[in-house]
Amino acid sequence: MSVGLLNIGVAGMRESLREMAKSADQIAGAVKTPAEDITLNDISEPIINLKLQSHLFDASAKVVEAADNTIGALLDIKA
Repeated sequence: MSVGLLNIGVAGMRESLREMAKSADQIAGAVKTPAEDITLNDISEPIINLKLQSHLFDASAKVVEAADNTIGALLDIKA
């Protein structure tokens, strides 16, 4: 079960990284356009998504940490 949680946490981290890269590309693309053509709507959604994905990444990292601690405790008991 701990290994399954570890895989779930890592998968969540990977997905968050993909989404953060997509948002960063959207922000960079908006910045490349002339300043008068940029609207708040062009970059607000990617910025919000970037922050959301950061929180999701941190939560997934905590799942990985908890699974790692559990595996370590089980190994200590086994030894």
